[in-house]
Amino acid sequence: MPSDINIPSGDDTSSIGIESMSILEVEDIIKIYKTGKIETQALRGVSFKVLPREKLFLIGPSGSGKTTLVSIIAGMVKPSSGKVFWKGLAKDITRSSLEEIIKARRNFAGVIFQDSRLLPHLTVEENVELAGYYAKVQSHIIKERTEFLLQFLGIWDKRNKKQDTLSGGERKRAAIATTLITNPTIIIGDEPTGDLDVRTAESILDLFDKINEELGIAICIVTHSQQVAIRADRILELKDGIVLGQHSSQIHLRKLDKSRLLSVDRQSRLAIPKPILQKIDNPKHFSISIENKNIVLKPITDTNLFNNNTPSRTCMICGNLEKTKSNFCSNCGAVITQDSEN
Repeated sequence: MPSDINIPSGDDTSSIGIESMSILEVEDIIKIYKTGKIETQALRGVSFKVLPREKLFLIGPSGSGKTTLVSIIAGMVKPSSGKVFWKGLAKDITRSSLEEIIKARRNFAGVIFQDSRLLPHLTVEENVELAGYYAKVQSHIIKERTEFLLQFLGIWDKRNKKQDTLSGGERKRAAIATTLITNPTIIIGDEPTGDLDVRTAESILDLFDKINEELGIAICIVTHSQQVAIRADRILELKDGIVLGQHSSQIHLRKLDKSRLLSVDRQSRLAIPKPILQKIDNPKHFSISIENKNIVLKPITDTNLFNNNTPSRTCMICGNLEKTKSNFCSNCGAVITQDSEN
């Protein structure tokens, strides 16, 4: 095993610590896409953190902003506004040049795509080594790491094979090896098992668990799969470009209301899920109060509450505030003229 790849034992808490410092921090990310004169707001102020060794997964319906978000946190897409901080890089990457981002990403993040993106004319071993050379890893370390990773990922016997002779699972393992050659802090991916059958996907998920537990690498991936979601330490649910809530691994993707913990974001926004609103006839306004340390929201259905066409008028004789349509003051009987209206 290469000396520079540290694999802590399960009970070695001194090597991992109880770290509160996040390795990735996202603050108020907004992303607007423009097509001609039409603007589409894909993200509307998303904030979250990823902790060391954490498995944080992103879920949400199509169009919720998941793919855009992982592309931004991986430094591949610039947001319209907001900040993204990587551990080891003091500068916000959204203010960094492309050259600075590429250089920092070599040691910080391994990015995994749904397709393998292996070069078809190279062997598995050559693909992994080439990734190391591109990342400017020292030559003598590349050889050691490549051998270690291919053995660790269970494809050492496939090292001389090319992409077209590999199974889907073997191609995925080879692609993972190319991302791990730099010994990253975190793996970022968009549906990394989406192109695999259930059985193969399960073996790759086992592999992610092994990478997380034995190599200490955090994982942040997008998924639509119940099979994947239950492997997470924490799950963020996106909806319409904001973080709707959080879930634990005790999640059922068809019954999100059962496990959702609503989140108040950095703009003090709290989104109420649409199924909840539908059950109370989709009110547009609420009154808010505190009862026994609980926040109580009560739907307001009186449409005249803020749209009362009957103006309040002051009697110029006695000062009574007359709220009826009568032309006479209900207190003193004096005539209330148009000039008396407020």
